[in-house]
Amino acid sequence: MSASAPLTLETELDNGTLTVTFQLHEALPASLEAALPSGASVRVNYQVRVRSKRKLWWDKKVWKGDAVASTIFDPVTGRYRNKLTLDGVIVSSYEVESVDEARSWLANPDPVRFAMPENLQGSPLKVRVRAVFSSSTKWLFFPDVEGTKWFEAPITPARGGATDNAQGPPPS
Repeated sequence: MSASAPLTLETELDNGTLTVTFQLHEALPASLEAALPSGASVRVNYQVRVRSKRKLWWDKKVWKGDAVASTIFDPVTGRYRNKLTLDGVIVSSYEVESVDEARSWLANPDPVRFAMPENLQGSPLKVRVRAVFSSSTKWLFFPDVEGTKWFEAPITPARGGATDNAQGPPPS
């Protein structure tokens, strides 16, 4: 795990459940920072991909999901409401007192967990994650995404055991 990497990633496979933890180490874009105290919903979309390695073709997509860490300032209570959704389903939520705690939530949300299919628990797998801050289009055709590069961590399945792995960006 590189200290200078903008995003770190850890995986843990335990009894068929994969837990993915990610942490953003770079500052949020100025547009998100400005929106934090305004009452607007501020979101960081962590795109999560699980892939199975293949020898002859590109890696096979096993699972993909979007973990969205969001916060919104409630001017009535003076608190920030945070929530983490995985593909639209609320995984966790709570309130914090300060903008610093809200910023910390966006950069270091709770881990996401999902069950691994039985037929893939013995194959070589890897997890890829990137953080996307905003998405727009240029010239009406070409997507323009502001965020980090993809980072990946291998998963070595162990029946009944757990494995922790982390590394920087995938080799080019």
